[in-house]
Amino acid sequence: MKRLIALILMMTVLAAPAAAQMNYELTSPYLTYTRESESSMPELKPVEAWPKTFTITVAGDTTLGSTDDLRKRDDCFEEVYAREGAGWFFSGLTDLFGSDDLTLINFEGTLTESDDAKDKLYNFKGPAEYTDILTLGSVEAVNIANNHIVDYGETGEADTIANLQAAGLIVSGNGELGIFEKNGVKVGMTGYCFPYQNEKKDISKDVQALREAGCQIVIASFHWGSEYRDDFTREQRNIGRQAIAAGADIVVGHHPHIVQGIEQYDDTYILYSLGNLVFGGNVDPDDRDAYAARLTFTVYEDHADAPELTIVPLRLTELDDGTDYRPVIAQGDDVERITNRILKLSSNMSDFVNGSW
Repeated sequence: MKRLIALILMMTVLAAPAAAQMNYELTSPYLTYTRESESSMPELKPVEAWPKTFTITVAGDTTLGSTDDLRKRDDCFEEVYAREGAGWFFSGLTDLFGSDDLTLINFEGTLTESDDAKDKLYNFKGPAEYTDILTLGSVEAVNIANNHIVDYGETGEADTIANLQAAGLIVSGNGELGIFEKNGVKVGMTGYCFPYQNEKKDISKDVQALREAGCQIVIASFHWGSEYRDDFTREQRNIGRQAIAAGADIVVGHHPHIVQGIEQYDDTYILYSLGNLVFGGNVDPDDRDAYAARLTFTVYEDHADAPELTIVPLRLTELDDGTDYRPVIAQGDDVERITNRILKLSSNMSDFVNGSW
């Protein structure tokens, strides 16, 4: 009997350390682990769910600031900024730009304090603080491949890039490749400006670099065409198609300052000209039509399907005379009129049915 009692006591003593390490908070009494092993367990990361829906809005020429001559006027961009503040200019597009994953615009001008203006007809510039206009307007990315990024020479261009990037904006164009990432989706951006040689521009190296960086979507922006001419040229068509053949998922065009048509090509689109957006270079625009394009992609781990396109007609201002530099989403009869204007100038779009964003 004494031997049995001693044996029971010995087993109790030996079991005590194991019991002290047991986690009694576990839902199952059959699973145990020590507190020490709990801290060393690897962190479990959520599994990525593919495919994903990713929305991008692209819009047109944006010039924040004006010329030396225009700054003498009471209705210039600078006066409206001083009166209304940075949040004014994109406040009419809050729902559109704020409801997507990425907004890309063409930034046509400079943000610099340089006075070394090039000898040309128009030189646009604004201060670094104008980046607040973009960030408050839910703009995440800018293309700078255009003929006004060099209005104040290399210094002006370098200042502009630095100021945009310091504000957290993704910059692409003129040799800059931009990558925007959200929710596991990477969007790569590249851009070029005229003059083009022999109606060609090979962007295959850019596309390859962006794909190797993991981009499922690649956007190619081009500054091209003729100002205030609503029909796109053979050069635009050739370069746009070459870009898609090189692997771009969508081609976006600027420079004419008015809307041009859209071409459906190889299951995607060439947007030849989106028109202006917030444009400080004109105090009283003759043509107040523009549009934004909402692109909806189905994205997989290593690629994306061709985008679904929605045309969003815009008016550069609600005013009938002058401008307040505040574009708005078109309403009423303007919606159908602007949409029809674009489609009449378009190619291979006979079966296109506009959606809603």
